[in-house]
Amino acid sequence: MFTIIIGSITAFCIWIYIEKAKLPYDANGTYFSEEGIVYHEQAKEVYGLLSIIGLLITSILAYKLIRK
Repeated sequence: MFTIIIGSITAFCIWIYIEKAKLPYDANGTYFSEEGIVYHEQAKEVYGLLSIIGLLITSILAYKLIRK
């Protein structure tokens, strides 16, 4: 059950990372969404880092479930 929850959160972070990577940005490193929200460049990196950490944790948990 915990593996499914972590996997879902990871999938959500990956989705956000991809959506933020598609946004246009200016020379100051700020991204502009269609709704007029401004994101800083570091926000994309944080979502990417969370995605990688989530993938590692989900992989470890799935491996432990399979190994049982």
